[in-house]
Amino acid sequence: MAQRKDKTTTIQSEPSDFPIHAFPKKIQEIALGLAESESFHIEYLLVSMLSAAASATGNAIQIRIKGGWTSSPIFYIILVGRPGLGKTPPLSFAYTPIRAYDFQNLSKFKTLMEKTSKEKGNSASAFSQGVSGIKLSRIMVSDFTPEALMQAHNANQRGIVVFVDEIMGMFNSVNQYSKGQLIEQFLTAYSGKAIDITRCSMEIPIHIEMPCINMIGTAQPKRLLSLFNKGYKDNGLIDRILFAYPFGYKIPYWDYSIKGDPETYKALSDQWQNIINEILALPCDFDETGLVIPTVIDFSNEARDLFYEWRNQTIQHMNVDDEGNEIDERIMKMHLSVARFSLVFQILKWTCNEAELDYVDEESVKSAIQLNEYFENGYKRIEKLIKDDGIPEQKKLFLGNIKSSFTTADAIQAGNEVGMSERATMYTLAQFLSDGYIKKTSRGKYEKLQ
Repeated sequence: MAQRKDKTTTIQSEPSDFPIHAFPKKIQEIALGLAESESFHIEYLLVSMLSAAASATGNAIQIRIKGGWTSSPIFYIILVGRPGLGKTPPLSFAYTPIRAYDFQNLSKFKTLMEKTSKEKGNSASAFSQGVSGIKLSRIMVSDFTPEALMQAHNANQRGIVVFVDEIMGMFNSVNQYSKGQLIEQFLTAYSGKAIDITRCSMEIPIHIEMPCINMIGTAQPKRLLSLFNKGYKDNGLIDRILFAYPFGYKIPYWDYSIKGDPETYKALSDQWQNIINEILALPCDFDETGLVIPTVIDFSNEARDLFYEWRNQTIQHMNVDDEGNEIDERIMKMHLSVARFSLVFQILKWTCNEAELDYVDEESVKSAIQLNEYFENGYKRIEKLIKDDGIPEQKKLFLGNIKSSFTTADAIQAGNEVGMSERATMYTLAQFLSDGYIKKTSRGKYEKLQ
């Protein structure tokens, strides 16, 4: 029998850069309560709750970023962690209210389909394709082809979410059916650009004027290598993905003193259910042609000033670059993420009676900036992991063999010790400079960065 440990905890005690306090107090209380009673990983939980809130909002409310540029809350999120770290339970919890909402819609759809079928004698298959004007409106889509995904979105113009637990399975299989079509849909939808699909099998082409597709799933760190190797960095998809990647790798112990009270869990679940239901109840208007007419809210003057100041600071170094280097596309996506985060934080504060929904305030922008920093730090850790995984063993030995500060002569000597020629060493130095492992401090002198 395993020995009982004297001190255990359900709340992760390892260092974390996650901005828990950026979330509304009520959301914090729910998350901390579940971390204690259910051993939920709080970073995965709060990120999943943010995603669920965005998916529930859809096209109902948009944030005005600048002038005529508006955006719905769209996030592509991957929860990254080794097996056993507890990615799936908090993700499932966060989306339980939306799953319940979809189930209610399915029940209504079945009832209506059966009633109409009896009255008109039409086949069920016809209705499933929406031929009779009856469409199943749902938010969550998990098992689909690219065409089926767009049909689901066509039936629910407010917005949908691609919910896939082991998300790398989806990315690894997309080319089998779609030849990249799905990825193109994600790239287009992220920017809110219209999507048109015409197929011989379709009686009526699909047109989605204002796509709103959220995406969330889980992945193991090592499996992300295939995501980077498939060209998704080059086409911009990876720069649109937010990685929730905690510092810690330790699986939390269960506290012997906490039994996991079902009543506590139900109380916390009900609170979260009420919050999501309130968001789902936000009206989403349509014009006479069926196109979405979202409610657009602005930043307050203070919030706009803060947002603009932060955005301008993030791109400042690119404007002073005299060498004309390629612009970091990920940095150029950050201000869009921050604007969308700001909107979701404002909506969550409103559901928690901590703010109004007339505009996005300065506090929501501050929270959004903090959360964006967390995701960017996570991306940097992922990027380093991918780079390290792709370095041949000999070059890893070489990197470990050089000191924190070194000269070209030192590098050649270190390379020689691991069997690398001078030419191979110089090539490797150039590669390490490009990949950010080292930097050049002066002529013939370098420093290790990682």
